[in-house]
Amino acid sequence: MMFESDETVRRKVRKRAAGLSREEVEARKEEARRTCDKSVPAYCVELSMQREWLEQNALEWQRVLDEMTARELSVYRPADENV
Repeated sequence: MMFESDETVRRKVRKRAAGLSREEVEARKEEARRTCDKSVPAYCVELSMQREWLEQNALEWQRVLDEMTARELSVYRPADENV
């Protein structure tokens, strides 16, 4: 797995979230969290980087949910449409 910065992960999640309902975003977040929880402990650099990416991915789905709540959205539309 190639390393991606937090900002890259954030951009990709926001792009995938565009147009999804709150329930769909919640389902994606839960899927990301389950995948992260099932990942093996990081015994080498590659696994450590993969685990960090999985954790960041789950956090970004939560960030989308938080943004939807703050903006009272039922369907996600990024505040910055240039994602």
